[in-house]
Amino acid sequence: MLTAPISSAFEAQEPRASYDVVVMGGGVAGLSAALTLVRAGASVCVLERTDYSPWRPGETLSPVAFAELRQLLAPEPLETEGFLESHGLEATWGSEQPHHHSFLANPYGSGWHVERRHLDAMLARQVQSLQVPLWRSTCVTHLEREGQGWRVRANMPQGPVELRCAALVDATGRSAQVARWQGVRRHDWDVLCSVSTVIDRPPGFQAQHLVVEAAPQGWWYAAPLPGGRLILSLLSDVDVLQCHGALQPAGWSALFATTRHLSERVGGLEAVSRLHLRRCETSRLEHAAGAGWVAVGDAAAMWDPLSSSGILKGLRTGCAAARALCAALGGNSSALEDYARQQAEEFSRYLSARQAHYTLEQRWAGEDFWRRRLDAPAG
Repeated sequence: MLTAPISSAFEAQEPRASYDVVVMGGGVAGLSAALTLVRAGASVCVLERTDYSPWRPGETLSPVAFAELRQLLAPEPLETEGFLESHGLEATWGSEQPHHHSFLANPYGSGWHVERRHLDAMLARQVQSLQVPLWRSTCVTHLEREGQGWRVRANMPQGPVELRCAALVDATGRSAQVARWQGVRRHDWDVLCSVSTVIDRPPGFQAQHLVVEAAPQGWWYAAPLPGGRLILSLLSDVDVLQCHGALQPAGWSALFATTRHLSERVGGLEAVSRLHLRRCETSRLEHAAGAGWVAVGDAAAMWDPLSSSGILKGLRTGCAAARALCAALGGNSSALEDYARQQAEEFSRYLSARQAHYTLEQRWAGEDFWRRRLDAPAG
C-alpha cells in the first residue's frame, strides 16, 4: 500500500526522509512519471542534476505528442506561450524533389515547435504545483539496496542529503545511472551525433515547417524556434563528421553550402562561431526495469531523431513506468517485468521502422553513413 506523502521533512532539509519513489532526472520522462505517480497517491521527489540552464536542441511536437502533453497536464490548460505552431513537414528524402506533409488535416490539430528548456520548465512548475519536491543542481553520489527499498545519497547546493524510498525511476538520459549501478548493459546500434547551430530565422522559413534534407554525409534538419530563431542540424556518424571536419564551424559550414534546398532557403549563412554537439545514437538497455527500479525516456532507449519521437517517447514511457510502479508497490509482482518486455517490443518495432525509412534513400548507398544503415539488420 502506498504511504502518505511526507515531503515536509525533505523540504526542511532534515538528514533523512522517506518517499515511495525517488525520480532521478527532471526532464520530460522523469517529470511525466512524477506527475502520474503523485496523482495516483504516491509520495515522490525529483532530483535533477542541472539547474535547467544547459542548452538543449529545439524540439518539434507532433500533433499527437502535443495532444498527449495536454492530456498529461489536464485539468490545467496547456499554455502555448513560448510555443510556435508547426504547419507540417518538408522532406527531401529518396528523391531530388521535396515532399510535403501538412498538419492541417490532422485530427489532433497542428504540431508545435518548442524550445526544450521552456518545455522542461513548464512541466517542472506543474510538478511543484502538486507539492512534489524538485531539487535542482543535485548529484546522486551513492545508491544502495536496503531491504526491499533503496537508500540514496546526494549532494545538493545546500549540502548532502540521504533519502530512503521503495522504488527509483531512472530518468538520467543515456547515462542510465540507476541501471548502470545495477550492472545492466547498454547496447548501441550506431554512433550518430548531431551538430547544430541556432541562427536568426531567415525569410525562407516563415512558413514554420520542419525541413529535412538527406545528403551524402548524413541528413540535415531545420526547425523554427520561438523568438524568431532557427536551429540547423547535421546528423551523421562521429567518424564521418570527423572525416569531413564537420565538428568545427568551417567544415560544418562547407557541408551546409552543398545542400540543394536548405542552403537556398537559408540564403547567405553568416559565419558560424559556435556549434552544439549531441550524441543521439540508437541504443537501449538490456532490461528497462528490475527489482524496485524502472528506466524511462532516453535512459531506457534512445531513438534516432529521424523518428521525431523524443518527447512523445518520454511522455509515454514516464506515464507507463509510473503505472507499473504503482502496480508493483500495490503487490503486482509482474508489473515491472511486463513494462520491460513492452519496452523491448516497442524498440524492436522502432528498429524495423527505422531501417524501412533509411532504405527509402538509395542515392548514396555506397557512402559510409548510408551503407551502414542499409546493411544493418532490422532487429
